[in-house]
Amino acid sequence: MSIINSSNTKEHTYPTYGRQFRSYRWFKPIIAGMLFMFFYLVLAVILIFGVAYIIGGGTPDLAGLLSNKIFTKSYDDMDLANAWQSVLSLGSVAAMIPALWLTSVIVRDRPFSSYSSARGGWSSKVFWKAFPIALICISIPIIIKDLFFEHDISDFEMKFTWFSFLVVTILGPLQCIAEEYAFRGLLMQTFGSWFRLPAVAVILSSAVFAAMHPYDMIGKTGILVSGIVFAATAWIGRGIEVSSAFHICNNMTIFYLQGMNLSTISTESKISDLIFEICTGAAFIALIYIASRRHNWFNRIRRDDLTAWNQKIDEKLARKEAKKAAKAGKTVEIAEEAGAHEASAPGKHFKE
Repeated sequence: MSIINSSNTKEHTYPTYGRQFRSYRWFKPIIAGMLFMFFYLVLAVILIFGVAYIIGGGTPDLAGLLSNKIFTKSYDDMDLANAWQSVLSLGSVAAMIPALWLTSVIVRDRPFSSYSSARGGWSSKVFWKAFPIALICISIPIIIKDLFFEHDISDFEMKFTWFSFLVVTILGPLQCIAEEYAFRGLLMQTFGSWFRLPAVAVILSSAVFAAMHPYDMIGKTGILVSGIVFAATAWIGRGIEVSSAFHICNNMTIFYLQGMNLSTISTESKISDLIFEICTGAAFIALIYIASRRHNWFNRIRRDDLTAWNQKIDEKLARKEAKKAAKAGKTVEIAEEAGAHEASAPGKHFKE
């Protein structure tokens, strides 16, 4: 395991990491984005028909999805106690992970692990180090806010079934991680590779992240703040493990409280919600930054994907050059043999 130091800090900066691979070309992220969307839509359609097939008892019943309120028009209609609704709403987002993996296999501009981190792929150790901090900064404040200021504990009602609880517990974290791969991995690293400025990549990817969420203006501003928190901690942590920890703690706390009728998911927000998101996000960024400075959490490279990938590219180019040189040498040799043969041949006489 190697350590990131002053000589290779820039190479392993997460927002601009994609540009460090020798196979990088400015247009390849565009191709990757188009393929990603294609695979994502295909997988989402497969999921929809799969659920319709199960509900229909062996025949695709798309009408049944509507009659059972499995399709939702907005977050206001989301009911996570409805197991099949959770499968579609959370599972369709989780499909971004295999979609991005398939994209990386086809485009081959860099390894899939480079979307996870600039430290050699996903690190469970980094994730679990950040997870308790996320619990303190976001989960506990959400519980206090909802139970003591917005809802009454007497409203408790276990709406979850064992199946819907299991679905949310499995697919909820995957949904959060998938969004990190898509918005912090693919999108932020694309902006970072183009503009070469991490701060610009953080802001632009967060703006797109906010635009993709159907909230009112205050809510979109809150999502913009959350996007900046996710992107900034991915930058500090050199990967999406830290941002995933915060994202999971935020979403899963809300999901569980909603399933117990102690919270609501709404597209309308208040100024107090925005202030809450700013304070909790700022606290998380501050603690992660302090941890990165004092404990050197994010400078250990498990596997140097960058060096290994670039060595393969160099070896491939060297083989091509060797083949060209060998072919050129063979051509010269053939030409020399032909010239020697012509010089030793008897003279030809032409009749005038």
